Amino acid sequence: MAEDTGIKDSDLKSKHSRCKSFIRFINNTDRVVDVIWINFEGQHVKYKTLPPSAFFDCNTYVTHPWLFFDSETHDKLVVKSEEVFRPEPWYLQYQQGEDLPRKPGRTLVYITIPVYTLRERSLQVVRNNLSQPEDAFKLELPSTLQKELASKIKETLETQIVAN
Repeated sequence: MAEDTGIKDSDLKSKHSRCKSFIRFINNTDRVVDVIWINFEGQHVKYKTLPPSAFFDCNTYVTHPWLFFDSETHDKLVVKSEEVFRPEPWYLQYQQGEDLPRKPGRTLVYITIPVYTLRERSLQVVRNNLSQPEDAFKLELPSTLQKELASKIKETLETQIVAN
């Protein structure tokens, strides 16, 4: 299932590779997280939904980018403070000169909440307390913020409709 996640980059897509990466994605937040794989056409494909503190193991390739979003609000989440996670080769976790194991270990990838700007976080909190886009125009805010807030509420409602 492809979906628009708001991140635009025409070069951001999976490329063919033989270099494997063995990952354990860990939801290190109190939110339900959508794990998104960017396929070979650049489409965003929901790969897995992780409850808080849950994890799943994934065999992927170093040329396959991944994104993470709050499943309910669609707010961006990060790995190592980056919106896009690009796997590294499985063998990089071992010291140079060390014998490689027969079975490679998984790289732990912690999904976290980014440090939002005060503006972003404020809009998220207000958005979460409004039910309809037109409610934003009832608030005593500059019109630019009202429009942005209405747009964010609309996006959240559309995401909830698609999910159901």
